[in-house]
Amino acid sequence: LVDGSPRYQGNPTNLDEPGAGGATPLDLALSGGNIHHWLVGAQGALPVDAQGDPWTGKYVYDSGNLPLNLLYNLMLESTGRLQKCRLYEMTANKTARSTIAYLIVRDQAHENSYAKALEALGVEWNKLLPIPKTNAEQFPEVKKLTEQGLQSKQYTFSLDQLNEAGKIIRGTSPSKDGTTMSMEQAPEGVPFPGIAVERPEEFGPGLDPDLMELVQATAELELEAETAPPQWGPA
Repeated sequence: LVDGSPRYQGNPTNLDEPGAGGATPLDLALSGGNIHHWLVGAQGALPVDAQGDPWTGKYVYDSGNLPLNLLYNLMLESTGRLQKCRLYEMTANKTARSTIAYLIVRDQAHENSYAKALEALGVEWNKLLPIPKTNAEQFPEVKKLTEQGLQSKQYTFSLDQLNEAGKIIRGTSPSKDGTTMSMEQAPEGVPFPGIAVERPEEFGPGLDPDLMELVQATAELELEAETAPPQWGPA
């Protein structure tokens, strides 16, 4: 997760060489919040939360009552945005702040969507559960995104945009920020940056020649598929 960030202290060419003055190669792991990222996964992707707890289905909630379910999700999104604002203020890393800022704004978009759904059911949610005042626009990266109205957009993979959510996600934003809710085509992704470098100090040898050849062949097949006429997703 810290690859390429200014705070990464590894040696990009000789990763398993001890640091200056006899410093150990993985000393950085001791200052992180989740040592399992290095100890178990060698900085690879793990299906765990920030505490190292495995993902499960325990977070799935259903009361059997639609308004209660929507209120619950509105609460979760509101809480998540608050926590991300705190997380933003825990780092000075520009890449991390830009990423967190995007998540802050998307959480607000989700809040707006659940709020709109409640309003469609006649629930006056704002008298019961006001969206927390985060003042997240004080963060430059967040301000830039909210000026683009990203907090009032929801994305769809439907080519004709005639999905059920589109019947609700419209009109004045519940955030009362002067924006209008809308549905849009899902944005295009970004190019794959490439396979991570080998990490001798973490006993991550990377790909052997045979496996690399297989990966390359698979990539070529995917590129061929991309040139075919689209059948779904963004037009």
